[in-house]
Parts: sequence; C-alpha cells; structure tokens
Amino acid sequence: MGMHFQKILVVGGIVFGFLSALVLLVGTLLKDSIPNVLAPQERQFAFDYVIVGAGTGGSTLTSLLTKHSNGSVLLIEAGGQFGLLSRIPLLTTFQQKGINDWSFLSVPQQHSSRGLIERRQCLPRGKGLGGSANLNYMLHFDGHGADFDAWRDVHNLSDWSWAHMRSFMAASKPKSSEMFEVPRGYSKLSEALDEAQAEFAHKDWIFRRSNYNIKNGLRHSVVQQFLNPVLHRANLRLLPDALVKRIQLSTDRVPRATSILVGTKDEDNKEQEFSVEVRRELILCAGAYQTPQLLLASGIGERSILKKLGIPLQHKLPSVGQNLHDHFNLPLFVSMGATGPTINQRTLLNPMTLINFLSSGTGPLGNFGVLGNVASHGESSPYGITFFGAGAIDEAALMSISNFKGAAFRALFPRYYNASQEGFVVISSCLQPRSRGSVGLLNRHMRRNPLIDPNYLSRDVDVVCTIAAIRSAVKLVTSAAFASLHPRIHWPKLQECSNFGPFERDFSENRPSDHYLECLLRHIGLGSHHPGGTCALGSVVDSKLRLQGVSNVRIVDASVLPRPVSGNPNSVVVAIALRAASWILKSELQAGAASDLQ
Repeated sequence: MGMHFQKILVVGGIVFGFLSALVLLVGTLLKDSIPNVLAPQERQFAFDYVIVGAGTGGSTLTSLLTKHSNGSVLLIEAGGQFGLLSRIPLLTTFQQKGINDWSFLSVPQQHSSRGLIERRQCLPRGKGLGGSANLNYMLHFDGHGADFDAWRDVHNLSDWSWAHMRSFMAASKPKSSEMFEVPRGYSKLSEALDEAQAEFAHKDWIFRRSNYNIKNGLRHSVVQQFLNPVLHRANLRLLPDALVKRIQLSTDRVPRATSILVGTKDEDNKEQEFSVEVRRELILCAGAYQTPQLLLASGIGERSILKKLGIPLQHKLPSVGQNLHDHFNLPLFVSMGATGPTINQRTLLNPMTLINFLSSGTGPLGNFGVLGNVASHGESSPYGITFFGAGAIDEAALMSISNFKGAAFRALFPRYYNASQEGFVVISSCLQPRSRGSVGLLNRHMRRNPLIDPNYLSRDVDVVCTIAAIRSAVKLVTSAAFASLHPRIHWPKLQECSNFGPFERDFSENRPSDHYLECLLRHIGLGSHHPGGTCALGSVVDSKLRLQGVSNVRIVDASVLPRPVSGNPNSVVVAIALRAASWILKSELQAGAASDLQ
C-alpha cells in the first residue's frame, strides 16, 4: 500500500511539473502581447499625464485617468508582463528572485537579522505590469479607522482622517465575486480559529478569516481589476521595459517637471535614452524604494547628501528617503498531531490537488495558505498574529527567498525534512512599529540598486510589542479551541540564544523568558515586505500628494504613508490612488472651465 501511494505521488509530481512548465511557456509567449506600446517614431511626443510605475498606484490611476480625462496618458514600467504562473496563488513565492522581482537586499542590519547571511534581509519588489500586487500574498485589508485618525492627530493631516478615507477604502475593495474568503470549515486550523473567537470573547482581539484578491482560483490583482480593461484605450500609451532615469525641473520660482529622461535596452543590451515632455502632471508610482531613489538621482533631496554623490541640486527637500517603515515578524513552527489538512509536499504532489485546482480553482493551489489573523489594537502597542497553514517547509525554496543561514532555518523549522508533516506557522508582529530606516543612493545611476536600510528593531519598544504578540499567540495555540489539533510549539534551538533557552520546561509550559524571545527576534525575525513612508505626507508631499514646492509632480504609492497601516497596505494604496485621481480630474475640469472663460 505504501509503495502504491509513493507511485501515485511520483506520477502526480510529474504531471504537476509538466503542467507548470507548460503554463510557464505559454506565459512567456504572452509577454509580448502588451497593446498600445509607444512606438520608436513617437518617442519625441509629449503627454498630458506621465505615470512612472505600473504597480498598485500606477495601474489604478491609469484606469481612472484614461476613462475620465480628456488628456493623453503614458504609463512607464521597468518590467514587462508577469507570466501566467503569477496567477496561481500558491506559486507566489516561486516568483521571488525571478525576472519579475527586483530582488533587493537590505544593507547589513545593526539591530536584527543575525541569523541571515551577511545580516541582510531579502526585499522582493514586483517588476512588471501590476508591480508588487502581482508578487504579494493577495490578502485584502479593509483598513483600520484609527490608523487614518492618527494621520490627522499625530501628523496634522486634517483631511486624511477615517471620515475622509472610509469611502475610498470601500471603493478599493473588489466585488465579492472577485474575492475568496477562507470558509470556517476549510481545515481544522480554520475551525480552531473560529472556536477561539468565542473562547477569547473577553479579549479586545479581532478575529478575521483571510480574504484574498482571488477570483475562480486565480490571482485577481489591480491588473485585472483596473489596468486590463483600459489597455486598448486611444488616449493611453504604455512603455514597458523602460527605466525613468531623471526628472528635469524648470528654473521657475516655483519649479515644475518639464520632462523625464527614459532609458531602454536594445537587442544588444546597449542603453538607448530619450526624453518625454510632461504637459500637465508627472505622477510617481515607483514604490517606497524607487520613488525616493528617482527623486534623489534627479537632484531632489538633501543638499549635503547629493553633493557627496556629485549630483547637482535641483530642488531642496531634506526628508526624501527618510522615515522608512515596515512590519517585522517572528515566525514559529507548530506541529500538529491531527490531520489538517495543511500544506506540505505530500499534499502538493497528490494528483487530486491539481485536479481540484484545474476543475474548480479550489484546494491548496487556490490560495496562499494564510487562513486568518488575530489583531489587538491596544493604544500603546497594537499587534497582529497570523496563521499560515504550512506543515513541511521546503528548505531550499525558503532559504533562497529569506536569506536564512542553514542553521537558523533548521532551528526554526526542525521538521523541514518530513514531507508529510502536518502543522502551521504562527507569525507575530507589531502593527505600529516605531523603528525607522532610510533609502539612499550608492551612486547617481538608476540602474544600480538603492541603499535600503529598514533599521528593524532599532527601537526597543518594537521588541516589547512583538513579545506581547508572541505571548498572545501562545495563549491561542495552547487554548481549548486548539486542543484537538494536539499542537506543539517548536521553540527554536539557536546556539546564539542558548544562554536564555529554550529549556526543557519551555516546551511544556510555553513561557520562555523575554531575553530568549528578544534573542529570537534579533536573529530570525523577518520583514513583512510592507515598506512605506519614504516620501511621507506632510513632509515630502502636501495633503494632496503634490511634491512640496513643485507645481506638477504627485506621488501616489506607499512611500507617502506617514506611518504603518495595521495590515497589508495594498488596498490602502488603491484607496489613495482613487483619491488622487479625483483631485487630478477635478483640477482638469477647473482648468478647462477657466480656459472657457478667457
């Protein structure tokens, strides 16, 4: 019987591998099918609106401006199309380190990442139409009102409160038919989470089952929701595989962006450069790392920093690249004595997994395995706990995208070798971390990666907050609601932390010391890939997202977030883009009315 099942697994693996290769081939062939690409003979043309970056903000803006504006729109993207594999939810991580990932690395971290190679964090960012919305884990976040009220109260942004943003957040949410919510009975883990909600009703915890941007088992990102429906519009041109290298400002008392310098590579990989004139507005949507990089490379930033790099100052704006924030996580592996089902190699190689996905878009391939989360929004240190239903973690795959040293990975996932292991990963994080980092330049060339320093755990309060999250996660996992799963928390046995634990009692009592938990955090904690803040509202841009002191440049991406949001930021960026589009279109109407009166 065992040999027979092994044969089934082998056949299933071969079939799955063949179909994956077929999908990859088809996806590659479809990459040349982008319509309305700007032709070489058009490359001296001017455009009313030039949008840099086809990620979440850029795709949303392009949709609304091409539909409702009378102006011409050019969307510039450094990558091309994502392959069809990007649409299969569970294969998300296989895109990282590929052609559609910028594959950034942080600078060596001073306060964290001691269990990572060179103490550097992997920082994936999407490269292609859809940007990081085609590389993320597709989790939808409805927004948390207190986040926006803090923008108003702490950052003096009076017109960015929840009352102002609620309708835009609602509009950012796809139709229910374009989403997948994990049902209560999806697995024993999802059932345990549901029962825990009743058991911990006395707590201020908010329980949510995961809601994905998935339609019929396939990723449904801003590309499908916003960009694809407008790709053939007459007032739109696209410029894929093109890098914006410099913004040229006028010398007026209040400068304006007059043009941008664009670089493309020819068939011989030689750089070709040309300029595009900006008639009305230049809108930067290149993300929290590359929007500040472009500004700095253009001479827009702090004078002393630019001088060291030999970049002439065009416009002084000291806060560009500062205030970088991101969530920071501690994953803990929990094995189960009960059958989940959870994601492991045995499940994935089962032929029925593939058959269910191809026939109905269901099963493990049809979502990313994050089943739900629990949040506490206490005033001093709000935190979140996420449940990822993965039993066996592939060592080679995860190490390549996390940069773990081998010993650190094996301490964190001690049963990595067991292909049929049932279990889950509980991920603890601080929702409002206080640590701040920066984005800078190694040199003035945009084809060189920016210097990214998240500066994780530079503030001790983030350690305290995350430890509170870990202890709450332990309460959940060891509760009566989870008892039927027979869970066992595998406290990592790191040599560097051995003075603090884990001791034998820690595995029975599950109350290791704060010193041990802090040691874990500083060795094996990982960033959430939710960067923001580097061109923040109130410092780099004004309350209408316009670059301070420049008349016709706006920034519409996560770099404008003045502080972290208490969840996944993708839907917040969509809402910000919807609001920005309303301002741009209103300005166009007002300008048209004024010209009619003349």
